[in-house]
Amino acid sequence: MNQIETPKVGFLQPESTFTHLAAMEQFGPKANYIPMETYAICQEIKNSAIDYGVLAIENVFEGIVGTTMDAVLTTDHVSVVGEIILPIAHHLLSNGKMQEITRIYSHQQAISQCRKHIDSLEKELGHKIEIITEASTARGAERAAHSTETGSAAIAPAIAAKKYNLQILMENMEDEKDNVTRFWILGPEGPSNPSGNDKTTFSFDVENESGALVSVLNTFSSRGLSATMLQSRPSKLDRSAGIWEYTFFAEFLGHITETSLKESYDLLNSGSNSVCKQIRLLGSYPRFSVK
Repeated sequence: MNQIETPKVGFLQPESTFTHLAAMEQFGPKANYIPMETYAICQEIKNSAIDYGVLAIENVFEGIVGTTMDAVLTTDHVSVVGEIILPIAHHLLSNGKMQEITRIYSHQQAISQCRKHIDSLEKELGHKIEIITEASTARGAERAAHSTETGSAAIAPAIAAKKYNLQILMENMEDEKDNVTRFWILGPEGPSNPSGNDKTTFSFDVENESGALVSVLNTFSSRGLSATMLQSRPSKLDRSAGIWEYTFFAEFLGHITETSLKESYDLLNSGSNSVCKQIRLLGSYPRFSVK
């Protein structure tokens, strides 16, 4: 990524979410952070209105984030220029006391990931806790902070406690401690410089015929390339055949400047002789090292 002293960074709104936290982990305190919708982030990068964007691409328990894939796929001149893997820690936030809690606001995924701890808390307190789902964990924290009713709490990241002046009553409420989310760092079109420990992402379409997908994957594997992700997204309905057509996303270890990846890409991008109807290089970028 280019070094910009004060980059404009779009992240999935609202503020004080895990995406906001991932953006700050990547770009530090000097960046100008702008909460935006997913498609707006890609469009504003294309229009040079912002320098970078941060969007979740997959969670270890919830799987792939299709909206991110769709937004990148439908916006040209946008590339994946980096990635960050963020541990997800959910905390119980409130302005009241633990024994007073009667309701919890949060996103449905956060509630699901903390279900066992919520059940244990109900047993400890001796009463049921009302669960109120919100559009995001940050919105849940805001509701808890502004509530005039005694017993309001939220499950949200620590950054939300600071923003909404809430106390952390219980840390690390997530039931599974290996809960992590991977985020794509998006920027202008073009691969990052090789780092020696890279990953390359493609999207491609194939003819709806036997062996087409296997042929594409064999093009990479025959050159010793290791795939780290393969996903599909519906692209359109073939009405004559009555079946969906798909766009595939694939990630491989290595940089596009390396011979094996460059040869594979050029062969699949060669037009009528290729098994691909089309293939797009979405980015070559340094792999994130999990500590």
